[in-house]
Amino acid sequence: MVSKSIFVTGATGFLGRHLLAKLEPARYPRVFCLSRKDPGEVSRLSAAAQVRFVRGGLFDPAAYEKELAASDTVLHLAAATGKATRAEHFRVNVEGTRLLVERCRSLDVRRFLYVSSIAARFPKKTHYHYAQAKQEAEEIVRAGGFDYTIIRPTIILGPGAPVWQGFKKLAQFAVIPIPGDGRTRIQPIDVDDLADLLLRWLDSGEFCGETLELGGPETISIEEFLCRAHRHLRRTEPRTLHLPLSILLPLLTILEVPFYSRLPVTVGQLGSFRCDGTIKKNRLFEEHVARMKTLEEMLALLCTHDPA
Repeated sequence: MVSKSIFVTGATGFLGRHLLAKLEPARYPRVFCLSRKDPGEVSRLSAAAQVRFVRGGLFDPAAYEKELAASDTVLHLAAATGKATRAEHFRVNVEGTRLLVERCRSLDVRRFLYVSSIAARFPKKTHYHYAQAKQEAEEIVRAGGFDYTIIRPTIILGPGAPVWQGFKKLAQFAVIPIPGDGRTRIQPIDVDDLADLLLRWLDSGEFCGETLELGGPETISIEEFLCRAHRHLRRTEPRTLHLPLSILLPLLTILEVPFYSRLPVTVGQLGSFRCDGTIKKNRLFEEHVARMKTLEEMLALLCTHDPA
């Protein structure tokens, strides 16, 4: 199926850059990319003639309404992540999504693909503002009145992945500090594999109100993941030290009030050490899992491009 045009938010982000590099002009004749950066700074992201960058942000509808009205599909990647403040997480992830959904409704944009996060279904989201905001944004999309699909990726890995920087710091220690018991399960996915799956879903045209979770081909405990990363980075056998969450979480909760921006980790960012980040299998995953990068391939690529 060929879309009339696609409107992409967050196209200059980590996932967005990889997705743009994979666009096939024959399938996507017009692609509008919303970006707050100067067009000259981002034009190198895609040499394809059909890709047009629109300068503006989610809260500047006048800057992008013409392009949005000309689109039949929205791919919403834009998000506040990491150590953004609670206010910023809710402003961008919730209110930004609400405004975009409202504009889509008024302009009769019929299909909406929202990239959320596996964290949206974590049972423990206290102080995890990113996960709380993503969950609320999902509800806004579900009530949008258009055809939609929500994608919940697990941990996304690849050279330059923001989440890898935090894991790398832990894995490089001679003795790896591990919050909690280390048994929490994760299922990382390679960024190029995720980009491929998003494009395949766009191409399929199957927007039936589903929420699909996407991860890589392997599940692993977070402790074993860090140990395997340590072996790649330091070429030595790792030792580990467990930090009790019963002590760590209350301490961080207190320290976040005066020192939030200066802390090496926040209560929310410990979500992956507290809640399993694995997926519920679905047909999109099952159809493509055999072609995804293995965890060993991901780690080898990461440590080649970003060595210790």
